[in-house]
Amino acid sequence: MDANATPSKKKGLRIVSFLNDKFNFIYEKINNSKLPPFFKRKSVIIAIPLFLILLIFFIISSFQSSYNNIPLYKVVRDNFVISITESGELRAKNSISLRAPRIRGTLKIVYLVPEGTYVKPGDVLVKFDPTDAAQRVSDEMQKMEVAQSDREKLLANHKSQDAKFATQLQIAEISFEQSKLNLEKVKFEAQATQQEAQLNHKKNELSYEQTKQDIASNKIIQKSELNNQALLLRQREQELKRAKDELEALVIKAPAEGLVVYGSNWENQGRKFQIGNTASPGYNIIELPDLSVMESVTNVNEVDVSKVKKGQKVLVKLDAFQDSTFLGEISDIASLGRVKDYNSKLKVYEVLIRMKQKSEKLKPGMTTSNKMIMREIPNVIFVPIESVFEKDNKKFVFVKNGSGFDKREIEVGDKGEDYIIVRSGLRVGEEVALTDPFETTDVKSDAENKGNVQMPGSEKK
Repeated sequence: MDANATPSKKKGLRIVSFLNDKFNFIYEKINNSKLPPFFKRKSVIIAIPLFLILLIFFIISSFQSSYNNIPLYKVVRDNFVISITESGELRAKNSISLRAPRIRGTLKIVYLVPEGTYVKPGDVLVKFDPTDAAQRVSDEMQKMEVAQSDREKLLANHKSQDAKFATQLQIAEISFEQSKLNLEKVKFEAQATQQEAQLNHKKNELSYEQTKQDIASNKIIQKSELNNQALLLRQREQELKRAKDELEALVIKAPAEGLVVYGSNWENQGRKFQIGNTASPGYNIIELPDLSVMESVTNVNEVDVSKVKKGQKVLVKLDAFQDSTFLGEISDIASLGRVKDYNSKLKVYEVLIRMKQKSEKLKPGMTTSNKMIMREIPNVIFVPIESVFEKDNKKFVFVKNGSGFDKREIEVGDKGEDYIIVRSGLRVGEEVALTDPFETTDVKSDAENKGNVQMPGSEKK
């Protein structure tokens, strides 16, 4: 019997030997029995065990072919990486936020530059419905025209009053001078005539002084009226300017060059803004990120955050471009944690990863897989975690041996996300099974609850 035969093959060969030994015994019994002559034919008697033998070999070969479908890993010696991988999202470290203007009325978007457009300073990005703002400008212009007309009327009235008071003052002055001359004429006349002339002079003097006082008071009144009218006119000018500024603010232009990224409309379940939406004043409509410095924002749970340090190397993969890996480093770690979600009590800490490479593929909003390198151990043998099994507190692997597998105990070391160091028990070049080739139920893999791991080659940097 072949010493290298698998347990299943050995079992099959023993069955064949057993059947061969019993064949003669069965043949003699059949010949001595009362069976019909047909069943006593030697060809029939031989055919039945041959059929059984073929069936057994078919079963054995099926076991053998199943070994060929078992995935293998070829043992290598290389640098071992201990890391933490978390998903994240790209954003620009610096960006310009363009917000809905803080003006009166409803802000309805009627134009949006397509997202992803690279714009230059002065390019139109957003337009809001100008109907209400244009009506306010028209109303304020009419009020301005009325105020200017009222001022012109007031000036004309003041001019008329000035002319009237000038005439009154002139008449009062003439009367006053005449009465003064009359006093000289009656100087030598009767006492009664002199007294009458003096009284008349006094009367003209008072009238003259009163007229001058009235003119002075009217000047003060006119000045006050002009000041009030000027204040009203300035108010009308300010309201008109405000209305025009609001109308102009309904068109948002790019202050600098950049890539257009839509903001989130929190009044519409956080969806991105689109034409037809209304926006509250101050809402972030568009971001213009500076693509020269990009970073990935990720979260690390409270169990692992103590292992994360500023300056640690990070390998960043874009979910949209799995064939591209970019180098980054941890630039900041949040001091305070937050609850991961409403259904979990686990806290996470925000970690910022600054990209050290530039590429046109790096766009804000892209999801990333961030492999944060905690430690590197040089020149060691390691295998996928799923290839290591455990029973009775002993670790072992299934090593490929010809057409079968040998169960071999090993000593393990540090463990990473997908691979584990083998301190002894394996040699470079050997192949180990990534699943149990014998499908026993009492053996558990170290990766039983971990899910699929990356195959060799994904660790290369």
